[in-house]
Amino acid sequence: MIKRSHVFILIIGLLFCNSCYTPGNLKTVGFASVNNNVCKKLKGNVVLYAIFVDSKYTNPWSRYDIEATLDSIHAAAGWLEKQALQDSVFLSVKIDYHVTSQGKVPIKNDLPNKTLSKTLYKKPLWSGVKDIYRWADKIAAVAGESLPRDTSHITNIKNDMKTRERLIARLRDIHRTDNVALIYFINNYYTDEISATFDISNDNNVEFSVVSFKNPSVIAHEFLHLFGAYDLYMTPFDVKKKDQKKKDKLMQMFPDEIMAFAHRDINRLTISGFTKYLIGWENELSPEYQKLLLNKGYFAVKY
Repeated sequence: MIKRSHVFILIIGLLFCNSCYTPGNLKTVGFASVNNNVCKKLKGNVVLYAIFVDSKYTNPWSRYDIEATLDSIHAAAGWLEKQALQDSVFLSVKIDYHVTSQGKVPIKNDLPNKTLSKTLYKKPLWSGVKDIYRWADKIAAVAGESLPRDTSHITNIKNDMKTRERLIARLRDIHRTDNVALIYFINNYYTDEISATFDISNDNNVEFSVVSFKNPSVIAHEFLHLFGAYDLYMTPFDVKKKDQKKKDKLMQMFPDEIMAFAHRDINRLTISGFTKYLIGWENELSPEYQKLLLNKGYFAVKY
């Protein structure tokens, strides 16, 4: 069965910019995802925290499925580290995942409307997104209860583990790093489903991904989303002809780009200069990409 393309959701914020500055006659544009929220630049020590979720509407997570998916997660992380090294960027991705003291891994929690796609595409769209937020927070609360308690005397704030934000805060303390990428895995590998990433373009909620497949390339694709990368293929949200034209041009420019062709063999994929800019590997956007993406007279901000 042909798998449906996974969808990247930008919640609150423009697709290609979130702020403009006009010092003198120079107009500079800041992209909505760059250096934003919890996952900022994809550099240094990074934790990928996985939570495996079971439900009565998905395939159950067998021990083999979990181990195979963990292998794919490690393959995705290794590929990303290799790509970073080629750009002289230090990147170390540590893999961690929810497991109880009794060795139980999956957390059981049904999506509100059976599947991710049916829940997400509920009308109005924002209603479906809020349902996914609540689902993700309930799972985060359960996962957080399995973590070691914070015994620090430095802060008097109690971490009650009720939301994704509190889970991330505890994981940051445990792993001693600011960069924690939260990914929920649901077992829909042989079905027509989607994967999605939420909230990279705003500071109102902690960003997270929901991944339906075990392909290393899909995992790396969603992981890159968490650090600011944009989809470079046509999505259901590219309804304007102007946006469709840009995506067509981008796919021609980057025939092996992981943000455009995520279901291919990961070892045949690359990371384009545009994506490197968004994830913090390059400090400025090349004039070629600026001309394609920005209106005349505007320039991408350097950071």
